[in-house]
Amino acid sequence: MELAANIVNALTRIQERSDLFGHGREDVFRGIRLAEVHCIDWIGEIDHPNVTKIAREMGLTRGAVSKISKKLAAKGFIQRYQGAANNKEIYFRLTEEGQRAYLEHKKCHNRARQEKLSILEAYGSSEQAVILRFLTEVNELADRKLNDDTSEKK
Repeated sequence: MELAANIVNALTRIQERSDLFGHGREDVFRGIRLAEVHCIDWIGEIDHPNVTKIAREMGLTRGAVSKISKKLAAKGFIQRYQGAANNKEIYFRLTEEGQRAYLEHKKCHNRARQEKLSILEAYGSSEQAVILRFLTEVNELADRKLNDDTSEKK
């Protein structure tokens, strides 16, 4: 039981210090919330991004994505446009500033990914399988809590 408590304490410490795992480029990300950065990322990734597609990828409601997109447009990171085939549908594209944030976010994620992969190299495949199983279950718990919170607000 002591080992389990130490693992939970270590996770709590990571969570409490999560700002240390930030993007590290406050000059690029100044004035942008994390959800906004991730919305920029999905707009850069998705073909013809709209509220529905972004919401699905981010695991958010369409209303939440709509609010985020309005803020990003007001801050000059994205532009709205209507499709030629369906002028009722609103799509998004990155502005020059949005493209800059998108590319910097990619660099930050790649760097963080490499750092974590180098740590995992010290573990054998069976240990990595246990780590993966544990982290998957922690993420599933977080997803359930998030879904419970959003269903209670409706």
